[in-house]
Amino acid sequence: MKNILAILLGLIIVVGCDNGRKSLILGTVNNSDLNGKWIFLVPVFYEDSLGVDSVVIENNKFYFERNEEFLADIRVDYHYRQNTENLLVVTEPGTINVKIDTVSYGCGTPQNDSLQVWKDLIIKLKAELNKTRSDLNYFVRVGDTANALIVKRHMEVVNEKFQNRTKNMAENFGSGTLYEFLMQRVTKQNQK
Repeated sequence: MKNILAILLGLIIVVGCDNGRKSLILGTVNNSDLNGKWIFLVPVFYEDSLGVDSVVIENNKFYFERNEEFLADIRVDYHYRQNTENLLVVTEPGTINVKIDTVSYGCGTPQNDSLQVWKDLIIKLKAELNKTRSDLNYFVRVGDTANALIVKRHMEVVNEKFQNRTKNMAENFGSGTLYEFLMQRVTKQNQK
C-alpha cells in the first residue's frame, strides 16, 4: 500500500511540475468568417511541417498548448489571411492571450508582454520614419539639400534610439528566446 501511495504521489508531482512548464495560448478572432478555418502556430527559426501546430477556429476562439519554448508566428490559413496580421509569440510557460485581427495583439507572460511593447515601438518607428521620409522627399524634390540633410540625420537618430531601446529590452532578459530574437535584430541593423 505504501508503495502504491508513493508511486501516485510521484506521478502527481511529475504531472504537476510538467503543467507549470506548459504554454497555453488562448486566442480570439474578431472576424466570424474565420470560424471553421485553420490557424497555425509556426516556429520562426525552423519552419518545417514537423514543427507546425494547427487548430480550427470555433466560436471566434482557438488555443494552442505547447511544452517547449520557442519563437512562433501565429497565422491564419493563407487562403483567408486577408485583413489579419500575423503575430509573433514566445511559447513560454504560462497563459498567453492573443487577438488576431487587422492589428494583432498578444500578452500575459513576461516575454510576450515585452514583445508587444517592442511591436508597438516598431509601429511608432514606422509612423515617424514615414512622415520624415515624406519631408525628406519634399526637400529633395525642391532642391533644399540643407534641410534634406537635417531630416536625414533626424531619421538616423530615431532609428538609433529604437535600436538602443531594442538592445536594452534584450539585455533586461539577459538570455532566452526573446533575448536571442531581439539581439539578432540589433545585430542585423548594425551590419547595414
